Amino acid sequence: MKMNWGTKIAFTYSAFVLFIIAMVYLSFGEKFDLVTEDYYAQELAFQDKIDAKNRLDKLDEKLKTGIENGSLAIFFPHDSLVQVEGKIHCFRPSDESKDFVINANPNYNKQLVPLERFSKGKYLIKIEWTANEQAYYTEKTVIIP
Repeated sequence: MKMNWGTKIAFTYSAFVLFIIAMVYLSFGEKFDLVTEDYYAQELAFQDKIDAKNRLDKLDEKLKTGIENGSLAIFFPHDSLVQVEGKIHCFRPSDESKDFVINANPNYNKQLVPLERFSKGKYLIKIEWTANEQAYYTEKTVIIP
């Protein structure tokens, strides 16, 4: 069967339309998560986070994280006699349903988070705490094995 140029144009146009319809259908099935629901409220308080990060940078000792004995260990940079209070937000960039927040309540300035609470992969650990009535903030990237 011999096709003329009009048939080729109609075939090409029809294939393009089918491709666009397929892409629209697939895009509606794509799941996406917002980083945060209250973006604007957090943006207004962003200067406080900058100040807390700068305060942490001025300390001699830094906050450290590591995996030990089946737990994520967070070592706070203060004397063990100082009361540390705050929140630890474990943020999973690829899946909002795997995010969780725990209260920072370290014993001897060491907080342990069991690895069972995590899924394997990359987490951004956002830690904000107060010690000696000073606020501190840091973010650490952790790969859970």
